[in-house]
Amino acid sequence: MSISSILRQKSSSTARPPPLTGDLELLTTIRFFAALWVFSFHFWSWLGLPDTGLWRAAGSGARGVDLFFVLSGFVIFHVYGQSGTGRDFNFAKFMWRRFARVYPLHFVLLLVWLVFLVGLARIGVQLERSVTLWDLVASVLLIQSWHVTDGLLLNGVAWSVSAEMTAYLSFGLLMSVSRVPPGWKFWSVALATTAIVAHLVARSEGYPGFMHPTWDFGALRILPSFALGVLTRMVADHVGTRGASIVGGIALIGLFFVVQNPDAGYVLLPLFAGLILAAARLSHHLGRMPGVNLFVYLGEISYSTYMVHTLILLIYSNAGPRIFGFWDRVPMTLHAIIVFLIILAASSVSYHLIEKPARNWLNRRWSRRETARAASEGTI
Repeated sequence: MSISSILRQKSSSTARPPPLTGDLELLTTIRFFAALWVFSFHFWSWLGLPDTGLWRAAGSGARGVDLFFVLSGFVIFHVYGQSGTGRDFNFAKFMWRRFARVYPLHFVLLLVWLVFLVGLARIGVQLERSVTLWDLVASVLLIQSWHVTDGLLLNGVAWSVSAEMTAYLSFGLLMSVSRVPPGWKFWSVALATTAIVAHLVARSEGYPGFMHPTWDFGALRILPSFALGVLTRMVADHVGTRGASIVGGIALIGLFFVVQNPDAGYVLLPLFAGLILAAARLSHHLGRMPGVNLFVYLGEISYSTYMVHTLILLIYSNAGPRIFGFWDRVPMTLHAIIVFLIILAASSVSYHLIEKPARNWLNRRWSRRETARAASEGTI
């Protein structure tokens, strides 16, 4: 074998993996399973589930939100991390698109919850406490994850939307003031610093760690997970298919055992990162497998699934026993399947009638605004 062929072999074996494709289908499917995990937690905590098999994972299902947070950091950096900094980063456009992505459905469900809770109060149903004007204001402004209220009202799961907006704002401002894209050192320090601060604040609130606060400083909960997601995206550029397969296999095996512990904590975060890295790198190879398209669609409507599930679960669990005399004879597993199918149907409706049309309309408004401004400046 010639020296040149040896050098070519060495070069090919150490070459950087190809860049990630734009469409990472397997990441979208992860969103569905994260939403399912959160639903299972609420069903488990409200109605109870058998402590056997996969249902054991329901007890740790609240950590599905943290999986969303790590995934969010990965995706945001994947899309915007190389789009320039300073004046080259369009902060207003970035925040508008994030607003268009999450706010319309949040606002509609906020109104639905407001009418629902007021209606319950009118018919004499006792609530833990009445909804105040400040509760409404905090939810409208998406600041309800900053310890400005004293509980979760008006679609309580929306605290995580507030936390997401905190992360988006932080990322956008960072990119706007940076001369060059922040690299490994910055994000490593950001991960360590935010983790320490969030942990100390969570401990001061009586929690075992930062993966627990919601309305009481849930906005801090997202920051280390978001930074971890960004670092995971950076690592993905240096991991090939074989390495991703190994990492993904280890992550899946680890998650299988860890999620069965309701008290699972920080050990989940590197497992989430490994799962996301593998899914991103393997999407090109596995994204066209039979059945994946269904889960991609379920992932696309997962934000709706997450946002509507507590209201439907609340109505189902309270109205069902009053309407159906055989309610108590139905196994809880079957109840869980039935109500989740109802939630999926409602998610599909809300996605196609509210979430997607509103997002597209808002983004078109921004595009027309940019076109009009460019025309007035004579740049087109």
